[in-house]
Amino acid sequence: MKARRRRAPLPRPLARGDARQYAAWFRALADPTRIQIVSLLARTRGPLSVGEIVRATNVSQSTVSQHLKVLAEVGFASAERRGTANYYRLDDACVAGFPTAADLVAGGRPHSPAGRARVPAGSAPEAAAAGRPPVWSPAGLTIRPMTGADASQVLAIYQAGLDSGEASFEIRAPTWEAFDAARLPSHRHVAVDDASGEVLGWAAVSAVSDRCAYRGVVEHSLYVAPAARGRGIGAALLRALISSTEAAGIWTIQSGIFPENAASLRLHERAGFRVVGTRVRLGRHHGRWRDVVLLERRSARAGRD
Repeated sequence: MKARRRRAPLPRPLARGDARQYAAWFRALADPTRIQIVSLLARTRGPLSVGEIVRATNVSQSTVSQHLKVLAEVGFASAERRGTANYYRLDDACVAGFPTAADLVAGGRPHSPAGRARVPAGSAPEAAAAGRPPVWSPAGLTIRPMTGADASQVLAIYQAGLDSGEASFEIRAPTWEAFDAARLPSHRHVAVDDASGEVLGWAAVSAVSDRCAYRGVVEHSLYVAPAARGRGIGAALLRALISSTEAAGIWTIQSGIFPENAASLRLHERAGFRVVGTRVRLGRHHGRWRDVVLLERRSARAGRD
C-alpha cells in the first residue's frame, strides 16, 4: 500500500493586528485625491494649510478636509494648529513602513524603492512580529535595538554632544549603570555603520513620571556622532523611536532643546513635533543663562481611547 505523502504544515498568517493596520492603510490610499495629497506633503517636506492643498489639487475645501481627516486617522498625516488654521504634514514614521506592507502581506522580502533606502536584514519580520511597521534606514546603515555591548560607543557619542555645549545642561555623560537604569529598555535604538560596525548615533526615552496618568508620556534623547551628521541618521532614529513608542501605546514624546540648536529643532519639526513654548532663563550653563524650547509629538493613534 502506497504511503500517503504528509503535507507540509501551513505557514503562520500575518498577525491580526498587523493585518488590520495594513488594511487601514490600503483603504486610506484607495482614492486618487488622497494619493495626490500624500504626494504633495511628501514633496513639500513641511506643513501645508488646507488652503494651500486646495489650490494645489484643485479640489474643494470640504473634500480636502475630509480626505485629510481620513489620512490623519491612519497616521499618514498629522495636524498642528497655527492661529486659526490647521497645518498638515506627513507622518514619516507611518509612511516609512508603507512601501513594505504589500510585501509583508504576500510573504515577500521588502525591497529598496529606487535604490535610495534599504531595510536591514531581518528588520521587517521583527518589526511585524512586534506589531509595528518596519523602519527604513539610510543606505549603509542599520537601525537596531541598543545593547549593553554598545555602552562605550553610546556614552562616547553622548559626551561628544555634551562637549558641543548645545545639547544639554549636563556636562558629563553618566556611567552605563546610571544610563541603563534611567532609560526604558524597549525604546533604545542605535544607528550602526554596515561596513565598520561602528555606532554612529542613538536614541532613547525616559519615563517622565511613575504616576499612572503619565504612563504614556516619555522624554527622549537623541545624539549623533559629530563626524556622521548630515546622513539622515537623526531622522532614521526618530522614526524608529516613534515606531516603537506608538506600538507600546505611548501617546506623547517630549523634549527640551536649546533655541540655538536650530538643526535639532528642524529635525524634530519634520518628524511631527510641535513647539509647546519656551522656558526663559531656565538654568545656567557654562556661566550663562539658557532658554529651553519645549517640544512634544502627540501620537495620531495611541491614547485616543
